[in-house]
Amino acid sequence: MINIYATLEDYSKHVSEITEDQKRDLEMYLELASIDINRATLTRIEKKGFYNLTEKQRYLITKATCFQAQYIKEEGIYDSDDLASYSIGGDLTVNKKDAQTTYSKLKLSRQAYEYLRQSGLTSRII
Repeated sequence: MINIYATLEDYSKHVSEITEDQKRDLEMYLELASIDINRATLTRIEKKGFYNLTEKQRYLITKATCFQAQYIKEEGIYDSDDLASYSIGGDLTVNKKDAQTTYSKLKLSRQAYEYLRQSGLTSRII
């Protein structure tokens, strides 16, 4: 079972109002966003338990989840293809630049990453 860190009410409060026909899609985006958020925190949320975190951490995670859901809604579900470059007929070469920022490497929105960073759960230092 996937723990979802934000509700439709949270999304409506932090990002934008939701119409009735958007609810089903947004529930899916919130679930996908929760997976992204947990991955970005190196599963620390799951390990510690969402309700064992401080109130501030829970608030920041909820906001990050809402903004990540908005990002998924706008950008689509990302493709995990790590293709570095390709060439078409020798005339056209396309190189994919390495992600320069932590949030783009994690495939997170900048806003979501900033809220997560403030929670203290994204540190890569052991």
